[in-house]
Amino acid sequence: MVELKNPQKKLFLEKEGFLNPKPDRVVHPLFKTLSFFDPLDLPQVRYELLRCARGGECSVLAACEVFGFSREYFYKLDRTFMERGYVALLGSQVGRRPLIALNQEIVSYVVMEKMKRPKASGDELRKEIEKLYKVECSTRTVERVIEKAGLGKKGVR
Repeated sequence: MVELKNPQKKLFLEKEGFLNPKPDRVVHPLFKTLSFFDPLDLPQVRYELLRCARGGECSVLAACEVFGFSREYFYKLDRTFMERGYVALLGSQVGRRPLIALNQEIVSYVVMEKMKRPKASGDELRKEIEKLYKVECSTRTVERVIEKAGLGKKGVR
């Protein structure tokens, strides 16, 4: 468990969405010995991850191990940082978006339509959602709804 150094800082980080969800994975010596380095501070941990690997202190693999991230995460963060600069460290977490970003009414519509018309594609249903509900979503989001309901590729056919 990570020792809480400053409760106000933790509250701020949590409120702003900057709290590292896995601070126990950060085992870099700086975060263990100097109070300036805070494993709860996600932008700081992200920056140190990039600095360690890109600054020549260690390899990408070693940096990922001591900062508690995957190599896939590192490369996405690195690419975003090179495109957007420091602000990329403050952005949303790099990674997969939530499985379903649609309300229950739209999810029910997708499931019912897929049951009525098994041949309907995710893209067709996405276009119908845009017309009926005035909500934009990706084809992949619709396909995930179908899969989760057991009506698609990975589910029961």
